[in-house]
Amino acid sequence: MEYDVAIIGGGPGGYVAGIRAAQRQLKTVLFEKNKLGGTCLNVGCIPTKVLVKNAEILHAIRNAASRGIVADPPVIDMRQMLAAKQAIVDRLTSGVEALLKSNGVEVVCSEAHVTSTHTLEANGREYSFKNLIIASGSSNYIPPIPGLSGSGILTSTELLELEEIPATLAIIGGGVIGCEMATIYSSLGSEVTVIEMQPRLLPLMDKTLSLSLKQSFAARGIRVLTKCGVSGVSAENGRYVVEVSGGKDSTFTADKVLVSVGRKANLAGLDALGLELAGGYLKVDDRMATSIGNIYAVGDITGIIQLAHVASAQAIIAAENIARGESAMAYDKVPGCVYTIPEIGSVGLTEDKAKEVYGDVVVSKFPLMACGKAVAMGETEGFVKLVAEADTGRLLGCHCMGAAATEIIAEAALALQNGNTIQDISHTIHAHPTISESIAEAAHLAEGMPIHMAPR
Repeated sequence: MEYDVAIIGGGPGGYVAGIRAAQRQLKTVLFEKNKLGGTCLNVGCIPTKVLVKNAEILHAIRNAASRGIVADPPVIDMRQMLAAKQAIVDRLTSGVEALLKSNGVEVVCSEAHVTSTHTLEANGREYSFKNLIIASGSSNYIPPIPGLSGSGILTSTELLELEEIPATLAIIGGGVIGCEMATIYSSLGSEVTVIEMQPRLLPLMDKTLSLSLKQSFAARGIRVLTKCGVSGVSAENGRYVVEVSGGKDSTFTADKVLVSVGRKANLAGLDALGLELAGGYLKVDDRMATSIGNIYAVGDITGIIQLAHVASAQAIIAAENIARGESAMAYDKVPGCVYTIPEIGSVGLTEDKAKEVYGDVVVSKFPLMACGKAVAMGETEGFVKLVAEADTGRLLGCHCMGAAATEIIAEAALALQNGNTIQDISHTIHAHPTISESIAEAAHLAEGMPIHMAPR
């Protein structure tokens, strides 16, 4: 039997591609060797956010006395936390399975090995296809640092399954995953140290966000070592000695060590194709086509932006193009979210990049301590920062830190998508009291006419 589309991988790239291809009346088969939902749903985005929610609950309890609510010190049951997390993951994976079935996508639970540009093998049989979408994702990268082995050296996958809270945790890597894990385990009671080689945390995000997060971490007792590397890790009496290099060399001990320095493409089973690579990932054009015309790639395996929502967007583009559409992927308006306490949301150009590209820009920063809803919630840490072109007022970027930052960033993404200006935002009536009205307040500030701030 020949399929119009075969898909390798059932993560947010693969299953979305399958649904859209089937919606376009294409006979579709999807191969997944592990669990539907991929890394994001099973050992990434979703389970992490379940534990982040637990951290937020603990944060609220510990600050409840200031609001007239006296609570006993919370007792943490990690086994119950993990059981609740798994129940949520199972519910969502079942939902993905049901969606694929309801759309008529055939699912094969097996690893796939591509044998030619139109055939692959799985479960001991051959499948023929007209088009192939590779969505096999990525896996944790372990750098060649001496000593990164042993049961106490963890990736995020293993850390999410710990039944005991480590007294001390060293995190190698201050990117999104490292910062989220620092938030979770610090809230659970671990003494956390984050080691980042770059000059700041979240090095790809706006500098104001990075510096503010480091200050927030310090206030919560999370130690951050920037411009530092790890030269070695060694086991000693059931703990780990972490050797830090850069700046002032030092060592410290930790019960567990998390390695969170990036990911590598899952290229197994693709050798027969000889696809062109770029930096260890499959090279694709803006139509998501690889170097072979009928073969597409989406998600982490492309190495472009390794986010679930990017994988899903790429998947729709690939499926539409297979269905003979003319769709192209753009990456300049992709929102990014970091689920720390407080949250971070960012989209568009950073302030530094905007100045580099446009020269003269307008920058406004509205603090949440001036937002009525944030004050009422007792969550005044953070801000909304807008970056706009000086001549036209066109929005170039938005960077938020604080309560609901990962939700309100969608408004800025839509404004960027539509080419809206600061004036468009300031003239849009925002509901009160909300956190989202801080975006309008930041727009008024950018115009030099702030409403809920004293004039500068």
